[in-house]
Amino acid sequence: MTEQTPITRRKILDMARELGMALAESKELLEYRTAEKRMAEDAEACRLARAFKEAHLAMVRLQEDHEASEEERNQAKDLLEKADRDMKAHPLTAEYYRAGNAFNTLIYQINQIFKFYCLEPGEDSQFEQRHGCGRCGGNCPE
Repeated sequence: MTEQTPITRRKILDMARELGMALAESKELLEYRTAEKRMAEDAEACRLARAFKEAHLAMVRLQEDHEASEEERNQAKDLLEKADRDMKAHPLTAEYYRAGNAFNTLIYQINQIFKFYCLEPGEDSQFEQRHGCGRCGGNCPE
C-alpha cells in the first residue's frame, strides 16, 4: 500500500454510485436485460424454464427425503438434466445465459481490480475454494 491522504467515505460512495450508473448503461447489462425480456415474452422459453424449476424442486425434495430410493433420486437427476438441456437448447434461453455470463464476467473483473488494489499479496487466499462447491466450507465430496 502507498502513503497517501485517505479518501473520504463520501467520495468512495460517490465513486461507487458512478460505477453503478456506468454498469446500468453498460453493453453487458443492456444485452442481459434485453435477453431476459425476450425470454420472458416467449411461451416456449417460459415453459422450459418452468419445467426446469419443477424438476429442480423435485430433486431437492428427494435429496431431503431420507426414505427416497436411489432409483428415485437417479430418475429425478435424469429428469433435471434433461430439463436443463432442453431449456439451454432454446435459442432465447441460450442468449440469456450468454448475456448473463458476459455481465457476470464484467462484475468478476471489477472485483479482481478491487482485490488488486485493496488486498495485500496472498491476503485473498482465504476466499479461494479448496474443493467442492464452496457452500459447505469445502467439506463436501464434489
